[in-house]
Amino acid sequence: MRWSLVVAVLVVTCARAHAGTAIRCDDLSTADLTVDGLLDDWPKAVLTRAGSSSDGQVELRCSWDGTAFALALDIKDDRLIRVRSGKAHEDHVTVTLAAGGKPIVIDAFPGNPMAKVRIVKPAKVTAADSLQPKGFSLELRIPAGAIPGFSGSTPSLDLGVVFHDSDQATGGDDAEVALPLTIELGDRKDLLDDFLRSVRLRRSDVKLDQLANLDPDRKGNERIVAGGTVIGVLTDQYAFVSLPAATAADVKKVELLALGKNGVKVVSAVVRQGGNGGSRDLLMLWTVWSGQLQPMGQIEIKKTAGPNVLEAGYSLAKGKLGPELRVEPRPAVGWTAETWNEEPATDADPIVLPWDPAKGGIAYTMKGKELERRELPAPKKRKGT
Repeated sequence: MRWSLVVAVLVVTCARAHAGTAIRCDDLSTADLTVDGLLDDWPKAVLTRAGSSSDGQVELRCSWDGTAFALALDIKDDRLIRVRSGKAHEDHVTVTLAAGGKPIVIDAFPGNPMAKVRIVKPAKVTAADSLQPKGFSLELRIPAGAIPGFSGSTPSLDLGVVFHDSDQATGGDDAEVALPLTIELGDRKDLLDDFLRSVRLRRSDVKLDQLANLDPDRKGNERIVAGGTVIGVLTDQYAFVSLPAATAADVKKVELLALGKNGVKVVSAVVRQGGNGGSRDLLMLWTVWSGQLQPMGQIEIKKTAGPNVLEAGYSLAKGKLGPELRVEPRPAVGWTAETWNEEPATDADPIVLPWDPAKGGIAYTMKGKELERRELPAPKKRKGT
């Protein structure tokens, strides 16, 4: 069988670039907001709320401008409990914000005549509170760079707000009003929509949508999206490759492999190609550099002709230079060394042969942008065989 491997690559630069109910924040400039605990520079409309106004309620407003996340909470409570000293139950609100990694945590105890305001937060977060006729309000501004794991590819933020309502200063349990949310970052949502529209996919066609450390040239994680016969990487732009597959059903698997050092991963796909009464499966590998998918190699891992099957398995193992990909032959079905008459592939690493007396497979390691190959020794024959 003769094969021809063609992969189309396209990079598109675009002006626009999943825990609880999804909302989209207002498009206010966070730099224009005065973080003083007051709500006078926020729209009157509340984006979402939780709880009951008669027994503890949280009303939320927020803004995202691409550089920072701003949050305004109006906590309605008819009795604000703080104590001057000692251990006691007190009213306070806990806010967590995450971009797929360790969350930022802010714990705010409002000030009142009984106790001063106390806000525990990371240094780069700006926060302020203010007493209201019924309860208190809290404003936060969190720079995007202060959120662990945040990058230009982050599609959404996981926000958690919990108001700990203490009706008794001592004894008893606090009542909690929780508001778990997913904050859709509008520019990233638009970028995904543009990507899907460009490659003519629906959201239901997407089989992989994952954030991972893929690009050594960029800080944070990248977003990898695969569906149909396309794999895309989304940063502040999107780039994609069209796989050499006739239909989406011929794309057997798309996954990320931890092949590189320092947790950097590579993109892999298993693609089936048919022709001349048979088929072959290719294991294709890409790395990501500067926001673009760069082909590293393709490896034959299965060939069929009628009932005959020649297959190789692959797995990750610990190597001297970090994780390595080991491709090792499985027992042949139908074919033997004498009946095998295929010419080795020239457009991919040819399939490893189970009857090769000198080679038991190939180990692949990643060095920079390139794959390095090492032959695995043939398994020793047992005595008497």
